[in-house]
Amino acid sequence: MESILPGLRNAPNLHPLFVHFPIVLWLTALLVEIVAMWNRKDSTHRAAVWLLWLGTVAGTFAVFTGLHAGHAVPSGPAGSALEIHEELMLTGYFIAVGLSAFVLFMGQQVTHGLKVVVLVGLLILAAVTTIGADRGAEMVYRYGIGVNWTTAVQLKK
Repeated sequence: MESILPGLRNAPNLHPLFVHFPIVLWLTALLVEIVAMWNRKDSTHRAAVWLLWLGTVAGTFAVFTGLHAGHAVPSGPAGSALEIHEELMLTGYFIAVGLSAFVLFMGQQVTHGLKVVVLVGLLILAAVTTIGADRGAEMVYRYGIGVNWTTAVQLKK
């Protein structure tokens, strides 16, 4: 298994394995919902809803692995970035859970008003998720969290 997935073997946690799915699925849900508003097809709206639901399920794994990974982040500037990242991503996750529940309980009542609520919710979710993901990227690319610097330095030589 080590030769097939050497990156995973050397990863300090599993968060990077899960984190990209909710981001991509939620942003794609937004794009598909915009198309649904434009083409006025209920089937396109349902596709956006399914993407939202799949992203929310994936988000559950990202949240649990992220909370576990956060324990390894030292205090200081990286810790501050982690706090912002965690607050924003948990907020985004709960927005997604709420929006998913709203659509589920609305059932087959696909009205223009429902689509507007979903669109606005997805716009807010996309904004919160994008800013939160940026703080996650800051921890990795600015502060080197999750990077094995001894190996990275050796490769640089």
